Amino acid sequence: MPVFNWVALKPSQIDGTVFTELNDEKVLQELDMSDFEEQFKTKAQGPALDISALKSKATQKAPSKVTLMESNRAKNLAITLRKGGRSVQDICTAIETYDQQALSLDFLELLLRFLPTEYERNLIGKFERDQQPPEELSDEDRFMICFSKIPRLAERMNVMIFLGSFGDTAQLLMPQLNA
Repeated sequence: MPVFNWVALKPSQIDGTVFTELNDEKVLQELDMSDFEEQFKTKAQGPALDISALKSKATQKAPSKVTLMESNRAKNLAITLRKGGRSVQDICTAIETYDQQALSLDFLELLLRFLPTEYERNLIGKFERDQQPPEELSDEDRFMICFSKIPRLAERMNVMIFLGSFGDTAQLLMPQLNA
């Protein structure tokens, strides 16, 4: 569907037009939205749900977890870890042992974006000094703790990426070397 481009009118431009006489609140009060929703709902939806009840249930079910990462970064890390399809310990062990077969090159490049920042390292250190139980943390934060304990993490990952892409790089350079 094509994008509809429009520019909002300034208040001085709508004087004397139909837009000055419109009252959205009055129109919304006159419309029976429940009847409208009932007529246009899909068959898969079933009966209408009470949104306030759902919100209260969600707040009761979700225990507050301590987080050491920014929320968007944690969500992106969760998506990346699901793509990898391996456990936290398997990933960390593969990086520590330079296991090229355990982790794909694409996955390593994605993980490289999630190297712990200095701020996250400080939060992890504080969390461990306070001897708080790791069960309070989200899965992403537990991964970040394990991930940050790998010695020379950035260097290890860069070496693994270099080794993984060496064949392709060499193949691209061969015509130039032969010339």
